[in-house]
Amino acid sequence: MNIDPAFQLVLIVDDCQLHCGVIKVVISQLGVNQIHITHNGRDALELCDNFEFDLIICDLEMPEMDGLALLSELAERKYSGRLCLLSGHDENILKLAAMMCQQLGLDLVASLSKPVTSDCLKSVLQTVGSPNTEKYCTKTLPSLHVDDLDKAFELGDLRNVYQPQCRFKDGVARGYEALIRWYHPEYGVLTPYVLLPLIEQANWHNRLFFCVLQQALNDFSKAKFLGTVSVNATHTNFAEPQFAKRVLECCREHGFNPSRLIIELTEMEAYQCDSVMVENFARLRLNGVELAIDDFGAGYSSLLKLADLPFTEMKIDRAQKWTPLVGHISSFLKWLT
Repeated sequence: MNIDPAFQLVLIVDDCQLHCGVIKVVISQLGVNQIHITHNGRDALELCDNFEFDLIICDLEMPEMDGLALLSELAERKYSGRLCLLSGHDENILKLAAMMCQQLGLDLVASLSKPVTSDCLKSVLQTVGSPNTEKYCTKTLPSLHVDDLDKAFELGDLRNVYQPQCRFKDGVARGYEALIRWYHPEYGVLTPYVLLPLIEQANWHNRLFFCVLQQALNDFSKAKFLGTVSVNATHTNFAEPQFAKRVLECCREHGFNPSRLIIELTEMEAYQCDSVMVENFARLRLNGVELAIDDFGAGYSSLLKLADLPFTEMKIDRAQKWTPLVGHISSFLKWLT
């Protein structure tokens, strides 16, 4: 995964000296040796004036300047490193802080409840990667073309980053989601918002999927990572007659157990199942591959499709107001089973 913690510069911001000490010990054992500690937001900003941190681990509740105020100041100063938020309060506060990071354009890699486990911190460091790996693409970027993307495929400039997926009950990472990034030699790291329109234009959905899958299986096999790996796929992928067979062949080539692979179905509303898709779904499930519905919406047609797709996991779209409907959805899912 091209991750070298020894070169990562990390700042821990927490008013609890004991908690700072614990985090420092854990990430030191994981290979990080450039660690700064401060106990409030104002001191953190002074350090940011002198150092370019790759990761800031920040508590939300602190004296003088709390974590929320620090986030605003970091955005004002164009902080381009990664963020990991901590809180001992209700999980909803972490969710609100995460929304705030998104609105401010800050690169949040994790929101963790205290006490933080070593597994969670390991996941965060694995996501951070090398210094300044994630730069937000602005609308002022020159337009890129299919030929540029083809060259990126050939040169290996399309590379995975991995987002940890943690269990709610204990915060332990149970797997990772593979996310593609375009490491452009001139414009830095570009997100899928730049990449996907070109994929659509060239009809390279399968090329992209297997690029991500091959990298993920290679990374996980070499690094001996535990847990599952999730890869996104569209209806176009499942419409390919040999899709499932190719996926399983990739797993065999890397000695990767298919039961550790999760394929996330995106664009739920676009699925119009035919015999080819159904065969692909069935063959993957027959061999232990998990199927997840990504960003499941509240549409009536999406609910109906739950009865047809052999999914094993469902990710709820944050944009939907699901809280009043949870009971009804639970009853509906029990009826499906």
